[in-house]
Amino acid sequence: MIFLVLIFPSLLTALIAALVRPYRALVGWIGAFLSLISLGAALTIAAQVVNGQTPTWGFATEFLNLEEVLRADSLTVLLILCITLVSSLALFLSPGLGRQVTNPHWGELAYGPNQLRRYHVFVNLFIAAMLLAVSANNVGVMWITIEATTIFSAFIIPLKLNKASIEASWKYILICSVGIALAFIGTVLGYFDFVSLSGRTESALNWTVLLETAPSLHPEVMRLAFVFLLIGFGTKAGIAPMHTWKPDAYGESPAPLTALMSSALFAVAMYALLRWKAVADAALGTGYTDNLFIVLGLLSLVIAAFSVVLAKDYKRMFAYSSIEHTGL
Repeated sequence: MIFLVLIFPSLLTALIAALVRPYRALVGWIGAFLSLISLGAALTIAAQVVNGQTPTWGFATEFLNLEEVLRADSLTVLLILCITLVSSLALFLSPGLGRQVTNPHWGELAYGPNQLRRYHVFVNLFIAAMLLAVSANNVGVMWITIEATTIFSAFIIPLKLNKASIEASWKYILICSVGIALAFIGTVLGYFDFVSLSGRTESALNWTVLLETAPSLHPEVMRLAFVFLLIGFGTKAGIAPMHTWKPDAYGESPAPLTALMSSALFAVAMYALLRWKAVADAALGTGYTDNLFIVLGLLSLVIAAFSVVLAKDYKRMFAYSSIEHTGL
């Protein structure tokens, strides 16, 4: 039940923003205060985990078994606290978007009612998708929700409706969608390797089940699967050399979305990588994944260090700082 309290406020705000016509600034404030409910739910989940409990939620029908589809451990708690805190701050700043005016020095554009409605609908769906991704105990649900973050945020990046923002949005969609497709291939390889060994399909996509079976997985298949997963989710995280979408997307996004992408979205992608790293390490030992992480991490540090010196826009600086932190 606590997971529903965590995610429902964002979905409710998105629904309100979609239905209220003409757009009213009150919608933004409703979303901001409802986000505090999500933050409270995140703190409740954190307290339960600290006390040794394992919050779960799921359901099963005759045709679909999703028992424990949502589950929280210490890593989940860290991520949901990060997402809910940053999203609350971003949503409290969001009503200010409607007060921006054209400025000859800053070059900012005023956002009209239709743009603001679209922003509040999709930014809240974006937040809900991130919370679902890090709460999912099912790798399929996690993959779907991470792909959903791409779709929802892509509607917000071109809010200015100018050439640069539209190009940045398409670049973001194309690069990240290719990455997520590669992550899907890695997920499928891991799933079918598990099924071929265990002969069971029930709960085969659950992290807890995969981790228990990981030592018996075929090393060759797991090596190949992890390469696909690293490139795929690494693209979403902005690890070099798959980082090229970040400066443009961050630079053209409204400031609250830039904050969410630089502090929460990349952490969600890294969360997926860390979950799969635990499975790969159990099957292969730590050396293989550690070496891949070190190489791409150093490459990210070097590229970000040189690029940030040349950046002029503060949001593009955030992008290169995010690439650097991903490398670290």
